[in-house]
Amino acid sequence: MFVSARAAGLFLVLSLIFFHITAATFASLGVVLPAMIAELQWSWTEAGFGFTALALFTGLFSPVAAESLKRLGLRGNYAAGGAAMASGFALLAAAHSLVPYLIATSLLGAGFALLANVPSTYVIAQTVSAKRRNFMIGAYLAAGGAGGVAGPLLAHALIEGGGDWRHYWRLAMGLILALTAAVLIFADSRFLKPSPETADAAAPEADKTAPREWTLKEALRAPAFYLVGGALMAAYFCGVSVSSWAVTHLTGLGLSAGFASAMLSLHAASNAIARAAGGVAVKSFKARHLLIAGLGAEALGMFALSFASTGAIAVIFALFEGFAFGMILFATTVLTIEYFGLKNSPAILGAMNLFATIAMLGPTLTGLTGDLFGGFSPIFMIYGGGAATLAAAALFIRNPNMD
Repeated sequence: MFVSARAAGLFLVLSLIFFHITAATFASLGVVLPAMIAELQWSWTEAGFGFTALALFTGLFSPVAAESLKRLGLRGNYAAGGAAMASGFALLAAAHSLVPYLIATSLLGAGFALLANVPSTYVIAQTVSAKRRNFMIGAYLAAGGAGGVAGPLLAHALIEGGGDWRHYWRLAMGLILALTAAVLIFADSRFLKPSPETADAAAPEADKTAPREWTLKEALRAPAFYLVGGALMAAYFCGVSVSSWAVTHLTGLGLSAGFASAMLSLHAASNAIARAAGGVAVKSFKARHLLIAGLGAEALGMFALSFASTGAIAVIFALFEGFAFGMILFATTVLTIEYFGLKNSPAILGAMNLFATIAMLGPTLTGLTGDLFGGFSPIFMIYGGGAATLAAAALFIRNPNMD
């Protein structure tokens, strides 16, 4: 399966990094944030700017990750990402005002982009056999989803147990430093070049790849690029807003804080399962159909969240919106390789993530809605309508190699 035992070790470490950075950023910041708001006396809108910065810099640095991998190499890219994440966690732990908080979340966004799926799915694809590529990409993405399960539970346990939220960020800093050291040990520059085994895309059981390698400039002229990018934007727009405000929204509707945090974990579990299931399902279903299913589930999940005044409706939200995020993330990654090839996929996927930086508006718009209307239901309904529109548009997506 892997080209070497060292490659297998690298896959494990990259998966652990994705698990950790997902758990400690998008998944748990919304759980820790109420304690930070109470101590530092911020408004919901002010606190939402932190999630906006996190999403914005994740998007802005996604194209940088592709260039960083090329120019700095495997070790250089992950060392830079680990340093940015560690600095962000350290500054977050020491924050006493809004500006350090925003700088910290910006650093976390930059580090997330350098460490997460844009560079890592490419590295993994180069170190596994072609016929196992989609399955291992799904497994890697599922590790990040599993981090989303653990993050809210750990953060809630710490806060409810009387722990200091600053200690949570210090622990996150220590762990990312250890994982960065581990990835530097397993990294090998040869992993950036395809081996004969991984290049054998013509094998009978190999995953689909584009018949030619598209450049980023060429991909930017293809309508499919914008449809896939739009789907990724919708996933992040809804996902980041859910991570930042779902707990506050659900408790405002009368559900307990413990139950609301559990819903974030159920959401993350559904997310992780969808990513792994995508790696299996893509053998029988077209990636385009998986994308449409994800967008449809996104719409249903956000509509349910809008009216989640009972536990049953909250569960529907968590299951469907979690499935949506995971399946959309998997399907867009696979479609990028299937439509545009593997060679330039980091740059193309990075450009799609840059296109998706509009998701940075999600937390701020949601927080502003809460401040103006005393609740978040109206904006969540709008998000659901947007996802439904994109699902309809995806019915007409065309493989650009067929044009």
